Amino acid sequence: MRRKRKSVERKDNIGKSKVVIYARVSSRDQEKEGFSIPAQLKLLEGYAREHDYKIVEKFIDVETAKEAGRGDFNRMVKFLENTPGVKIILCEKTDRLYRNFRDYVTIDDLDLTLIFVKENSILNSDSRSHDKFIHGIKVLMAKNYIDNLSEEVKKGMLEKAEQGHWPSSAPIGYINSPEHTLEVDIVRAPIIRRMFERYAKGNFPIHRIVDLANEEGFVSRKYKRKMCKDVAYHLLKNPIYYGDFRWKGKMYKGNHPPIISKDLFDTVQEVMNNRSTPKVKKERFAFRGLMTCGHCGCGITAQIQKGRYVYYRCTGFKGKCGQRWVREEELDRQYAEIVKKIKIDEEVVEWVKNALKTSHKDEKQYHEGSIRTLTRRYEEIQRKIDKMYEDKLEGLIDDDLWTRKFESWKEEQGDILRNIEQHKEANRSYFEEGVQILKLANKAYSLYVRQNLWEKRKLLDILLYNCSMIDGTLCPTYRKPFDMLAKGLEIENWRGRPDLNRRSLA
Repeated sequence: MRRKRKSVERKDNIGKSKVVIYARVSSRDQEKEGFSIPAQLKLLEGYAREHDYKIVEKFIDVETAKEAGRGDFNRMVKFLENTPGVKIILCEKTDRLYRNFRDYVTIDDLDLTLIFVKENSILNSDSRSHDKFIHGIKVLMAKNYIDNLSEEVKKGMLEKAEQGHWPSSAPIGYINSPEHTLEVDIVRAPIIRRMFERYAKGNFPIHRIVDLANEEGFVSRKYKRKMCKDVAYHLLKNPIYYGDFRWKGKMYKGNHPPIISKDLFDTVQEVMNNRSTPKVKKERFAFRGLMTCGHCGCGITAQIQKGRYVYYRCTGFKGKCGQRWVREEELDRQYAEIVKKIKIDEEVVEWVKNALKTSHKDEKQYHEGSIRTLTRRYEEIQRKIDKMYEDKLEGLIDDDLWTRKFESWKEEQGDILRNIEQHKEANRSYFEEGVQILKLANKAYSLYVRQNLWEKRKLLDILLYNCSMIDGTLCPTYRKPFDMLAKGLEIENWRGRPDLNRRSLA
């Protein structure tokens, strides 16, 4: 009687409410009695009927990854955020709902009532501290189980690699035997061997090799797709086909049967290296990027005529606008006149330095914001790499896809790190270079005419925001306070101004 009264008590407290059901299995759990999706749904639906709850949605995840926010879990969170009338989740057990602490925090922020049917527990903001403590322990246990499982899997795969056995799902050209070793795929292996032989001749372009492989009937074992150039390149660079393999950055001597000889593989690598050509270096022009077209607003680009003369013209992205071509020497002369208009003496230098300091704050904020954005992108890519590696270990993706995506993501991470360093360097050098220019600002014109084009460009970047070109004539826009200096104000106009040091360049 006491147990029945307690059940009625809980039901009355919560009332007739709308609920969602969440069920989840991993590939390992599917084989265990009581963990299947139908078994979970039967248990949870029966509980809802018994306690007179209305099921408004069911969310089901079948996955092995331990990252939060995937699949139906993510959709359930969004549904609950957008449906304030539903505040209850029915779930079988704690470890069915959570895979890590991020899941725990996400659910906790929604201020829900959680009912774990198999554990006979109800948890919400009004629960006793003891119940919350026990719940936290269960979350820790679920996380610890996942971590231990991951460690054991990685340890076993490394041990297998050290014994000379490929530890993951078979790459293209091989199949996994019942003894978990590699056997030659009699259908695809001959096609792969011919791919190596053709490429080694040096007169077969990669697209022709791909076409021939597809004509011979190549279809990937898992995804039933034809060969493509990216897969072909990675396949031709994979040492596993002559007997060795690369695992976690280390080479191992494999025990599997080779498809090609080591000599053939080396010949293919040599041909591939000889075919790689350096990227065409883009021409650099000193004044490109400093001007826009005064007629249509497009950028002003440059090109070399007759092998030696540099001309600047409108890009014409919006159509012909009538802007004429201008020689670089003519632009150089006009920029010299623009610089000559800046009048500055020693008594004004200190005020300009203070204004530059104010401007540096905005510049610093820009670079720091860019660094934060790039850092977030780097971490996002790293999470993708970690997740995809786990899928690879579970056999959800093949080695070719892993290699292709991994190399692409690592290349992007390298670009991000270089960009971060550039922003850091720009943040450090902006003010130092500005002060140095200001010290010589009273000699700006004489400095300009003596320098080469690239040094002139540096000075113009300090002095000007941009210039518009109208019929070959430059119309400058000076940076503050150089716009004031260019107006030729007398020194007396600067004296006695209490707000000089508080003015901003921005």
